[in-house]
Amino acid sequence: MTDSVTGLLNACNAEKSKGADFPTIWKAILKVHPCVTGSPIQDSSDDGPVLRIPLITGQFLVFLGSDFSLI
Repeated sequence: MTDSVTGLLNACNAEKSKGADFPTIWKAILKVHPCVTGSPIQDSSDDGPVLRIPLITGQFLVFLGSDFSLI
């Protein structure tokens, strides 16, 4: 399962580095990935707006506007 989540993270960051925006990454990668268990949740942090995508592992894939990370 960890490999799938790491692969998902890498795929999202690769598409972002190519210039893809979040809606494109959501439709092409996240929405159809078996590790994603729900829709993005809007949140905020000290760095600004954040989108948290729930994963089957209990973790969240977090989009901070410039890249994706795991929490």
